[in-house]
Amino acid sequence: MARKAAIVIGVNTTGGLTPLRSAARCADEVAEWLEAEGYDVACLTDADEPVTTGRVTDAMDRFVTVPPRYAQLVVYFTGHGYWHARADIWLLSKAPVRTEEAINLEGAIDLARYSGIRNVIFISDACRSLPDVRSGALVQGIDAFPNFADITTQSKIDVFRATSDAQAAYEAEVDGQPTSLLTHALRAAFREPEPDMLRDVGGQQVVPNRRLEKYLQRKIDTTLGAIDLNLRQRIEVNVPSDDDIYIATAAVAPSRPPPGEVVHRGAGDDFGMDDLPMTSGAEPASPEPEPPKSVPPAEAVPPAPSVLGDIRGNLDRVFSEPMGMSDSATINFTMDMTETVDRLSGLMPRPDVADHFESHCGFTISGARIEEAICGGAADGVFIERLYEGDGADQPAVVRLWDAAPGATVLLRTDDGRVLVLAGLPDFIGHATVGEAGLKNVSYIPSSNAGELYDFYREKQERIDRFRALVALAANENEFRLESDDAAIRLADEIRMVKALDPTLGLYAAHAYAQASKVEKVASVADAMRHDLHIDLFDLVVLTSRRGDPWPDRPVMPFCPLLTQTWNLLRPRGIELHPALAEASAYLRNALWTTFEAEAWDPLRAAMELGELR
Repeated sequence: MARKAAIVIGVNTTGGLTPLRSAARCADEVAEWLEAEGYDVACLTDADEPVTTGRVTDAMDRFVTVPPRYAQLVVYFTGHGYWHARADIWLLSKAPVRTEEAINLEGAIDLARYSGIRNVIFISDACRSLPDVRSGALVQGIDAFPNFADITTQSKIDVFRATSDAQAAYEAEVDGQPTSLLTHALRAAFREPEPDMLRDVGGQQVVPNRRLEKYLQRKIDTTLGAIDLNLRQRIEVNVPSDDDIYIATAAVAPSRPPPGEVVHRGAGDDFGMDDLPMTSGAEPASPEPEPPKSVPPAEAVPPAPSVLGDIRGNLDRVFSEPMGMSDSATINFTMDMTETVDRLSGLMPRPDVADHFESHCGFTISGARIEEAICGGAADGVFIERLYEGDGADQPAVVRLWDAAPGATVLLRTDDGRVLVLAGLPDFIGHATVGEAGLKNVSYIPSSNAGELYDFYREKQERIDRFRALVALAANENEFRLESDDAAIRLADEIRMVKALDPTLGLYAAHAYAQASKVEKVASVADAMRHDLHIDLFDLVVLTSRRGDPWPDRPVMPFCPLLTQTWNLLRPRGIELHPALAEASAYLRNALWTTFEAEAWDPLRAAMELGELR
C-alpha cells in the first residue's frame, strides 16, 4: 500500500480575533481518523502551545522530502482565514501581529505541484474574510512547502475550500460538541456515504475525492437550513485527481445529530467582522432526521448565452456549437440569466467610444474618472495623453499613447485614489472596466487603422465576443478559475486560437492551462504571444518560470502582474520586485485585475519618473 501522510492544523486563538471553539477539537478528531486510516500524521493545535510557522515547516520537512517517501499528503487547516489579493491566508497563532505567522495557500499549492508527492490534498476549513484594516491586509504568511528545483514531474493537487471567496464559514453545535461545518460534512461523507459515491479500489469501498463535492454541499445546506434559512456557505472544490484517489475508506453511518448554535468563523472584534450568533430551530419530534430545510442549491443554468450585438436579443443562443479544436465549448455556470445579461453588457469592449487613434494605441476606461495618467515603455520616448477624464458612469475616460512600441506600462489614478495598471500594446485599443473592488475586466481590439490585423479581427469578432463572454462568466468578478481541470483545458483550447486578436484571451488561456498543470501548453501560449506582440507579458513570464530561472533580457510589460492572482506566484517562484512594487503589494485590492489602494500611487509614480520602473 502506498504510504500516506497528513499535516493537520487547528488554531482556535489568533491575535485579537474572536477565539473559535471548534478548531483544535476538529483537528484532533481529523488526526485520529486519518491515523486509523494508515496515515503518518503531524497534528498541530494550539491546545497546549501556539501554532507557529516553525512548527508547520518542521512537519513539512518530515513528510516532504527528496526522494519522496509518500505517495499522498493531506494538508488540513481549520481556524481563522483571510482572503486578500486573490489568496487564502491561513492565520496561525501570532498573526496578524506577526505578518509572517500565516500560510499563503496559493503559494503552498504552487510549490506543492513540485513536491514529488503524487497527490496532495488541501482542506481549507476557514473563513475567507476580507481584512477590514491595514494590519490584516499586510499579512502575507509563508508558502510552507519546500522548493525542490530538481523535481520536474507535477503533482496532482486537490483543493477543498469551506466557502466562497470573501465569505464566511461557520461552526455549530452538533451532538453537543462545537464543530466546523466543512469538517462535519467531510466526516459524514465517509460515515454515511450515498451509494453513487462509492467505488471499489483494491477490494475496499472508498469515496473518491471527485465524488465528494455534491454531498458536502448538501450536508452543509441541511445543517445550516435547519437553523436559519438565510444562511449560506458555498464550498469551492477543485479535484483533478483520478477516481482511485481518496482520503479514506467508507464506514457505516450513525444517526444524524441535530445541529445547534451556529457561529460565524470570520475575523471579528477589532478586525471588522462581527460574530453572528444564531439560535437553532425547534428540535425534531421524531428520532428520524428532518428533511433539509434549506433551499437546495440552484441548478446550473444552461451554458452561457452567445454575446453578439444585442445581448438581450440573443438569449436563446448558447455555447453548444463547435467553435474550434474541441467538439464544443459547453461550460455550465450557476448564474441567474438576468444577472448574466447585465454582467456581460457592462464588460464588453467599447469601440463606439474609440476604435482607433492616430497613435495606434490607447485605452477607454469605463466606471471611473481618471485624474492622472503616466506611462513608461520598453523604449524611450513613449508618452501619454489624458483626452477625457470620464464621468465614472456613461462617459468613459480616454487616454492615448504615443510611440508605445514595442510595449508600455500605463499607471492610472482614479478620482477616489485607486491605482490601475495596464499594458499598452501597439496597434491595440484597450477597453477597461472598473467596478467597486477595482479593475474587473480588460479587453483589446486592434485599432481600426491597424490594417490587416483589424480586418482579420472583424472577420472573427463574433467568435471572439463569445469567448469573452465565457471568460467573463468564468471569472465572475473573482479569481479566474474553472470548476474543473477538464473545463479549464477545453476553454483554453478554444480561446488560444484567437489570442493574437485579443491578448487578454491568451493570458486567460495560459492561466487555465496552468490550473490543469499543462506546463507545455502554457509555454506554447507564451511563445506564440511573444511572437505576436514582440514582448513578454509579465504574467506569462511568471507562469512559465520556476525558482532559479533568469529573468528574460527581452522587454516584459507591464512592470508587475496584470491579474491579481498572479501576485501569489511571485514568491514561490523566486521572483523579486522593485522596492516600490514590494511596498505597493501591501495595498493590493480584491479585484480581478491588479488594482492598488491610494497609498501605492506616490512610490510607483516616483519610481516611474526616475526611470526605475517602465
